[in-house]
Amino acid sequence: MADVVRPRKRAGGLGMSEYKGGVAEINISPPLGMSLCGFGGRKGPAEGIFDDLYVRALVIEQGDTRVCVVTSDVISFAPDLVGQIRALVAADTDIEASHLVLNASHSHSGPTVMSFRSMGSRDPNYEDVLCRKVVSAIKMALANIQVVSFSTGRAPVDIAHNRREIRKGKMQLGHNPGGQHAPWVDVLRIDREDGSAMGLLYATAAHPVNLRGLEFSAEFPGYAARFLRKNLEGALPMFAQACCGDINCKPMDGALDTSRRQGELLGAASLTASLNAEPLGDGTLAAMSRTIELPCIIPGVDEARKAVEDQKEMVALAEKRSESTDYLIRQYRGQIEWAEAYLRYAEVGAAEHVEFEIQTLCIGDWALVAYPGEMFVDYQLSLEETSPFSRTVTLGYSNGCIGYVPTASAYPEGGYEVSGAFKYYGTLMIASDCESLIKTETVAMLQALKSQGR
Repeated sequence: MADVVRPRKRAGGLGMSEYKGGVAEINISPPLGMSLCGFGGRKGPAEGIFDDLYVRALVIEQGDTRVCVVTSDVISFAPDLVGQIRALVAADTDIEASHLVLNASHSHSGPTVMSFRSMGSRDPNYEDVLCRKVVSAIKMALANIQVVSFSTGRAPVDIAHNRREIRKGKMQLGHNPGGQHAPWVDVLRIDREDGSAMGLLYATAAHPVNLRGLEFSAEFPGYAARFLRKNLEGALPMFAQACCGDINCKPMDGALDTSRRQGELLGAASLTASLNAEPLGDGTLAAMSRTIELPCIIPGVDEARKAVEDQKEMVALAEKRSESTDYLIRQYRGQIEWAEAYLRYAEVGAAEHVEFEIQTLCIGDWALVAYPGEMFVDYQLSLEETSPFSRTVTLGYSNGCIGYVPTASAYPEGGYEVSGAFKYYGTLMIASDCESLIKTETVAMLQALKSQGR
């Protein structure tokens, strides 16, 4: 377990030392021919580019404390890439792993940079360049560092809905008008000494899943960035994905114009929040990271054997369909590999767990929580009530992604997030008592950060 907290820094014994900040971005658009990631039914690799993808970095300093938030137009960083990036950053800068947040927008029209079964293959050459570009963006942000001030804001935005809908007695992906969601955008505005905006970190909870073709795109987060570039002159827009495990963007018609419109709505709301943002004032800059173990569900042997049979039957049927491409069939075969691994776990029957990093940082009375999973929106809403900070922004898809992290109440309901998606991410599903473990540890970490600023 890693646990790092930076103490308060004072200037001459009178109040807090000043904040410094820097921002930078680098284009990370992949070449055509790479696999897209997010959907299992694509018939081939990328054939076009709708818009460019970026990685963006925000570095913040106070005294000898330094933290960095990276946002990116990818589905998530694979754990090995997180380790590689953190090692490179530690070697070239003073930023420790516990102080570096690597958030992904979770665009389903980005390149495959995670080892998902049945969703294309990774390209080590592209990933090598990607990691070096992330590090370069951070070093560029450091080179531009200067005295800054922070302000925070929130504004309503209606581009998302809860997708867990019961139809004909079964939980399915659809539209649940009464389900939990977070219809707002949170912003952290970074201003230069002259009052002009240097950067804007904006976060909302919504799966970027409208586009399902063979073109690369940042989807609505990227179009929001375009809007902000035009309307918040001089500021670097940085989208961070919040807890959207059970939240989809809306509508979902596959049209590029729809994604543009969603982005413009988000961009306009982010601009409104930034123009009405309240100054943070003086306070402590600090960060903390802890890794906990989440228990997994071990299947019964009969269930696992049936899974193997079902997956083999599915592939056999796909091979007979005339419209099935070789690319698509290769993806389906990945599910046979999952089922066979599932059976091995069942036959052994031993307890298993996955490591789960919880990362927190604060700037005065503003806090950021970063989780490495597809967190249900309840995790975000819960911290609205339990965090000791006046404003807490909660992110998923940070520093890797273990898969879906539902609430305990979702398990008896079933559905894709509980019963299906883990087959793409790994082998086993985490257990329902993980919710309590995660929430309890997160609040304890935030309380520890808060006490450092007193």
